[in-house]
Amino acid sequence: MYQSNIKTSQHKWDKKNLVTIGRGGRMFDEMVCINCGMKGKRYGFDTVEVSENYKIDNAHFCPKALPVELPKKVKVTQCTAQGKAFANLIPESVHEVVIPPYNYKNDHTGVWVMGVGEPVKLMPNEYVEVA
Repeated sequence: MYQSNIKTSQHKWDKKNLVTIGRGGRMFDEMVCINCGMKGKRYGFDTVEVSENYKIDNAHFCPKALPVELPKKVKVTQCTAQGKAFANLIPESVHEVVIPPYNYKNDHTGVWVMGVGEPVKLMPNEYVEVA
């Protein structure tokens, strides 16, 4: 079984059963993605278990999700991260969105900007787009 994170996978999960199902001492909800039709079971609130018959990449990110339009510049509203690299991310400061480090990406989970000496990631609730 693969774990599909509800917050980051961009699947639009829809609960199919009216009442939570209990089998073998475990409670779960049957879920279906409205976009791609992937099916799975939600045992908690954060993840949906999907069969290994699906591609792992599709479990982690919906193949039919609409592309997210990314900003070119952002204004920091708050930054809760700690460390030297985050010293220049003060409220009201404006930063250009940069190319993220290898194996990371700018997406709906946040954008990368230049911190002090290295790229750092801002979460969606820490910035607003600058026109």
